[in-house]
Amino acid sequence: MKRIIYIRQSPKGGCDGTATYCQSLFDFFHDDKDCMAEEIKDYPEIKSRIFHYYYKPKALSAAIKKADIIHINGYTAMGTVQALITAKLLHKSIVYTAHWHPFNRLRHPLFGKLFFNLFLKNTIKHCATAVTAINNEDFAYFKSFHNNVVKIPHWYKPQNIETNVKKKKNMILFVGRTDDPVKGFQHLYSLPEGKFEIHCVGKGKIKHRSDITQHINIPNEELTLLYAQASLVVVPSKYEAFSYVTLESLCYGTPVVMSENVRIADHLKDVKGYSIFKYGDNNDFLRKINETIGKDVEITKIMSIFNPEKIRLAYKELYLSL
Repeated sequence: MKRIIYIRQSPKGGCDGTATYCQSLFDFFHDDKDCMAEEIKDYPEIKSRIFHYYYKPKALSAAIKKADIIHINGYTAMGTVQALITAKLLHKSIVYTAHWHPFNRLRHPLFGKLFFNLFLKNTIKHCATAVTAINNEDFAYFKSFHNNVVKIPHWYKPQNIETNVKKKKNMILFVGRTDDPVKGFQHLYSLPEGKFEIHCVGKGKIKHRSDITQHINIPNEELTLLYAQASLVVVPSKYEAFSYVTLESLCYGTPVVMSENVRIADHLKDVKGYSIFKYGDNNDFLRKINETIGKDVEITKIMSIFNPEKIRLAYKELYLSL
């Protein structure tokens, strides 16, 4: 049996997506007879104004010594570099997942690029046994300097999907912070007022419009109902490495209009149920909405692509190959 530990960038640093990803992998493998995941822990860390944080060396080494495979998650923090080097020095098999965004999409592009090239790139090249990527862009980037990169998408957790809800003909749904410029909510202000019934789920101030309804801190049951009622979900983001909103929408049978920067599209070739518009082009946004709203979605095909058991087996094959 191979024992796995997941080292993740601290969720206190705003990396909740990374924490969710690691927890989901733990759920896959915590009772697997061949690859057993150890309980995820937050190892003691020391804050750094320049390097975000790094770990207390003794605690990190003690944890790594107990495992066979160290799956390290993180991007622009010295703790990630430290974990890679420590695991390598202890002769462990290492899987590295960056949760990568192109440098020009980061909050501090120049700092991110400098940090990665100075500290992480060669460390990954020489320490990581394998690298996992979730889209074509990050696969190509890591493949340019590492010879063992595997593309594995995120997955859809089956839920109780309400199938008897009648869809509202002109209802558009947006899920995400409305005041986060990365999420692209501003595109919705370009739509003709009154043409659509627009619902947005998420915090943030919005301009008053008679056709926009905002929902804040709603329970999952209410969000489920909105997904089921909507005739279209829009994901007009400046960048999304994947997009769970898109995946959830399609699995509810609700078509999606997304920007060309939403990378879940890499896994949706030849699947009906979505359209892509050019980010920042309001005319193209409206055109794609008119073409896509109310269209059928190939739910069975989508659920097959993002089937959790199939993806669990892909990770298991990777772990057992190390």
